[in-house]
Amino acid sequence: MTTIRVYLAILGVYIRASIQNELAYRVNLVVNVGLAVVSMGNAVAGVAVIYSHTTTLRGWTLPQTLLLVGVYTIVNGLLNVFVAPNIDQLSQSIRDGALDFSLLKPASSQFLVSFQRCVIWGMTDVLLGFALIAYSISRQSAEAGLGVGSLATFALTLASGVVVLYCSWIMLATFAFWFVRVDNLTSLLHSFFGMGRFPVDAYPLWLRRVLTFVVPVALVTTVPSEALTGRLATAVPLVSVLTATLMVWLSTRLWRLGLGQYTSASS
Repeated sequence: MTTIRVYLAILGVYIRASIQNELAYRVNLVVNVGLAVVSMGNAVAGVAVIYSHTTTLRGWTLPQTLLLVGVYTIVNGLLNVFVAPNIDQLSQSIRDGALDFSLLKPASSQFLVSFQRCVIWGMTDVLLGFALIAYSISRQSAEAGLGVGSLATFALTLASGVVVLYCSWIMLATFAFWFVRVDNLTSLLHSFFGMGRFPVDAYPLWLRRVLTFVVPVALVTTVPSEALTGRLATAVPLVSVLTATLMVWLSTRLWRLGLGQYTSASS
């Protein structure tokens, strides 16, 4: 528990420093918040256009799909706040030796590399996502059966999905220890993740398998949404947690192997 408190304290320091940095450029902050609102509006408008021609999309109603868009927006917001700003810089840090500063500190280098910079305006997406989820739930029928159990399952699967996405991202970025530039790989992952704004069921069978077993987009967005729409199979939350646990182990192991290949700036 002491270790957890220490890392939470470190994360708190990073967040406070990031808030101070963002407030120093308030116009930029306002513009980014406005862009987040516009992006949400575009996503909702796209779904509305689809449902103007149909009542369901592979069994998903309009409120259910909007709920999924809300989940996607939350995860994307968390990605923009914590993961993307740091992981995108990892290759450069390895090339110029800036990674040395993280390795010299008495804390997990993987944690420091992942969370040392936060882009606070991304929290706008998180808040908008929860607002869209609340609206979507209010539009669902009473028969949806939403209760404490559904909310707990949603929280568990959402957290697992975020962990899976983070681990996938850091694992791809870790290949920079061997290949130096991996920008295309992380961009490819981001493109696949963009497909998570629609139900995985809506895609062809071969693509559903890719989005479930190769790039686990289904675990990140569709599964948490199913928890709030009464569509989730009983065993899926356990599978989601086990997958997240496995991904944490794999990402940590790969990171350690990568550090073994690092020669630092002074070598």
